[in-house]
Amino acid sequence: MTLHASVNGPVIYLDNWAFIELAKNDPSRRKRFIDAVRSGADVLFSVTNAAELSGPQGRSAEAVKTFLDEIGPRWFPAKLDPIDVIKLEMQGKDPGTVCMDERFFKSYIADRIRNFVPGCGQVLDLSDDFFSLAPMMDRLSSQRESISETSAKFDEMLKNRMSIVRQRSKREPYFLDKNFPRIAFDPARPAFFVYQNLLRIIAVESNSLTKGDGMDFCHAVMGCAFASFTTLDTTWKRRIASLPRPNGLARIYSRTQLDRMVTDIEWAVSAPAQASVFVLSQLIRKKLTGSIAPCRILESSARQHAARE
Repeated sequence: MTLHASVNGPVIYLDNWAFIELAKNDPSRRKRFIDAVRSGADVLFSVTNAAELSGPQGRSAEAVKTFLDEIGPRWFPAKLDPIDVIKLEMQGKDPGTVCMDERFFKSYIADRIRNFVPGCGQVLDLSDDFFSLAPMMDRLSSQRESISETSAKFDEMLKNRMSIVRQRSKREPYFLDKNFPRIAFDPARPAFFVYQNLLRIIAVESNSLTKGDGMDFCHAVMGCAFASFTTLDTTWKRRIASLPRPNGLARIYSRTQLDRMVTDIEWAVSAPAQASVFVLSQLIRKKLTGSIAPCRILESSARQHAARE
């Protein structure tokens, strides 16, 4: 089976707390978010999201399931392990495909068609309902404990290794610059940019790492590198804000900014930028790119970067 996934508009990455907040609280905001997604946005969703969201019980669980069902087919199967993504980036793979979790996607499709029996008069309906994420919560609930154990081990490993780096950097003034240099943004390697620069910050702040920070690190890399809008805890939002600029990372929202995020998504899907094109002179092309080859700048891209500043 060969499967393809793509996004057709602004991309949204929600941490698990944001899924729950949007699903349970403020019905008006929830409706606005769903309407915006259906109008032309897509949600990055990983197998870890599905397993961790299976934790809530009772009315909370039903609210989350209904919310996922309302998203319909407007989701993209995303990896959570930044190492796998960075390896593909280093191989020069297309940025639009490096973050796709093909294994998760195939498992999802196989599970959805498991009860389909060819030749028995059944028709495999690939309508929007087929791609609902709600059933994933039940199927992956058994993996929640395993993912929790893996997360705890990652927390310990990250804290121990970064503590060692912090101690060495105190003894060797140039250790961080040599081993964890601040690197400039490369649109072909956004995950590597976030990963490398975040490691340097975490090394300095290793004493403040807490439970769940290992998984939050992965959320931060993937969400900021491949989404247009992402939600993070306040501490991780601050860390991302300190990364070198200019960069093409997502706009970040904390727990108190969900209303603002929904408004920004609504604007993005209802009023896409009308891009003007600037043709650069040969002299400017040489200075900017090192080449006199034809080069253009989109005005809309420039405005977006300015807004992020």
